[in-house]
Amino acid sequence: MQVKETTTYTLFELDEFRQELVIDSLNFFIDKVKKLNPPLSAIYPADPIALPFSMYLSDKLSIPIKTEKFLNRSDRILMVFSYMPFKYLTDTYLYEKIRIFRKSFPYSPSLLIASSEKAENVDFQLIKVKKLQRINSYRFLTEGFKNFYFPLEGEFIHFTQTLWDLSKKEIKTFEKAKRIRDSAQKYLREEVIKLEPIENYIEIAIWEKFQKNLLVIPQKKEKEEESFSLKIEKLIQVSDSILNSAVTSLLEYLAQSFEYIFPTHLAYSNLEIIERRGITIIPKVTQVMDGVDVKLEIVLKSENLETDFKKLVAALKDTLKIFFEEIFKREAFRPSMDSMVEKETSKAIVYLNWFLDREMIETLYKKINRKWLLTRLYYRKQLKSKLREFFKLLKEFKFSPENLETLFSSLESLWKKNHLIVKLYSKEIKNLFERKNLWPLIGVYGLKLENANSPQLKELLHFLLSLKNYENLHQFLAKENRYFVPVKTKRIYRPNWERVIRENQDIYLKAEPLNPQSPVTYTLHSEDGKFLGVIPEIIAHYITAKETTGKTIKCRELYFDPDIFSDTSYWVEIECL
Repeated sequence: MQVKETTTYTLFELDEFRQELVIDSLNFFIDKVKKLNPPLSAIYPADPIALPFSMYLSDKLSIPIKTEKFLNRSDRILMVFSYMPFKYLTDTYLYEKIRIFRKSFPYSPSLLIASSEKAENVDFQLIKVKKLQRINSYRFLTEGFKNFYFPLEGEFIHFTQTLWDLSKKEIKTFEKAKRIRDSAQKYLREEVIKLEPIENYIEIAIWEKFQKNLLVIPQKKEKEEESFSLKIEKLIQVSDSILNSAVTSLLEYLAQSFEYIFPTHLAYSNLEIIERRGITIIPKVTQVMDGVDVKLEIVLKSENLETDFKKLVAALKDTLKIFFEEIFKREAFRPSMDSMVEKETSKAIVYLNWFLDREMIETLYKKINRKWLLTRLYYRKQLKSKLREFFKLLKEFKFSPENLETLFSSLESLWKKNHLIVKLYSKEIKNLFERKNLWPLIGVYGLKLENANSPQLKELLHFLLSLKNYENLHQFLAKENRYFVPVKTKRIYRPNWERVIRENQDIYLKAEPLNPQSPVTYTLHSEDGKFLGVIPEIIAHYITAKETTGKTIKCRELYFDPDIFSDTSYWVEIECL
């Protein structure tokens, strides 16, 4: 039977995304399917978050939920996706999942519960909503994403018992929301929200997709490789050394006066203009005839904006007063000031324009404390020295837990100080990872950050993944074929490790599937068969899929600590050839 191409059918368009409206939409879809009674064999939850909705469809349609191990090629299967875009659930995920699944099960129409945009790769989109907001419990979503894997040929899905239990509770919560809404409409005479399909002839669409196999053929959206291009522009455009030194000392003194109250950063180039907590001073200095025109933007970012803005203005006025009373002891050009407060963004900006003539410049130049100025400028150069240190660590990298920690601590420090500088050197970083064959380090770092709450570090991980045009860690692990992996072991197996290290024995991996519904566990053994430990489940999932499609799994020593026993004492390199 031939599968032909058609387009996505969208059922409802909503202004608000609510639990009870999801149940209403599902009921509408279920009623239409029941009337036509197509020969459906199974419901397939195509992502972990879709499991509660799959349960609801299974219950109402009396069709079982099945996974790959229990399906036949001739079966007609409804693939159920949850929301998009939502964390790992992206266009790329939908495309890969449908493409790979239909290779084995070609008669499988797909249903997406909700999206904030018009979906293109699914057969049915239940809801198009203006804004996709969270309607599931945090506990369920946390467990759901623990069960998430990027689509890969040869894989089979497996959900933890915890997720099954939470999914049952989750869909009951949705049904409860509908009952409460129905009661309110009945007894409190609240306004009834009627769902009106935005497209007609849904019965024909169901018949075409379930009976005639007129399915949407997923199309891959070509994603351009992320690149970062920025021309470095100095903010002090003054060539005269005396003018330059005088203006620099003035700006540094101004910055120092704020440092006692706020975290303060004085920008010398456009690369340093990034949003940060505290004060950022953005100068624009140009030479005009025999003097300089100084234009400053003093940006304050604070949660306690009203109080801190008053402190900023007071500190600025005090500093300017010192300039005119102690340095310029005659009539001199005074600066003009203006300000703007944006409560919505917790940001305030003070604008200061000041012309300094030659006499004022020479007065400043004579009074410069050169030792103080050099100390401050030397401190600023630490960022460049840290950048050089990071590149040196990457060029000379030899795997050990200590070197790994040092390398990424150095990169994290750079990223926190100024992520634009790191992005500016993205080509150099990528070339070094490529030349030294160190891409598996990004996988190690990603697994370390799996449960981290730091937005900054997650942005750093996204940057590293984007060097190879990956969207997330799971896509990286699915597409790459080399892994650096810490072995999960126990102290009772330490004698086995000591023997392996002492006798320089080879090691090998052994797959141990427990049952068709459980993930495959890979155990590590010495050449004489002694048990050493297991590799992390997330890596086991992907190498299981690759081994199923015919790849050979090779395992070799990466780093074995002969003296210390800990969670990071034993590392192996796994390669899928």
